[in-house]
Amino acid sequence: MVKFMAIMKRRDDITLEEFSRYWYEVHGRFAYTVPNLRRYVQNHAIRLLGGGEPQIDGIGEYWFDDLKSWQRSAEFYLGDEGRAIRDDEVKFMNRSKIFGFVAEERIYIP
Repeated sequence: MVKFMAIMKRRDDITLEEFSRYWYEVHGRFAYTVPNLRRYVQNHAIRLLGGGEPQIDGIGEYWFDDLKSWQRSAEFYLGDEGRAIRDDEVKFMNRSKIFGFVAEERIYIP
């Protein structure tokens, strides 16, 4: 399997808690529309001890059977069918500060 990892940052005008709530309760439902997606995991940042702000607000993990499955999903996301997802992202994410990469796991401790 391969996965796409998206490192996310919230909009400047919302709190970490608002970002986390919207991402999980509203935006997460779009995962059901993404073709070839086998597993979807949201990793939500928490405030550091002493109240410090995390450098990122979350990491999304999108699991696919293989690279071709991910490529078909990326085409969906970038096409007309994925417009609703992209339009919703701007409601809580700062898209200019988000980056992603395709990864292959190498497990040390199963």
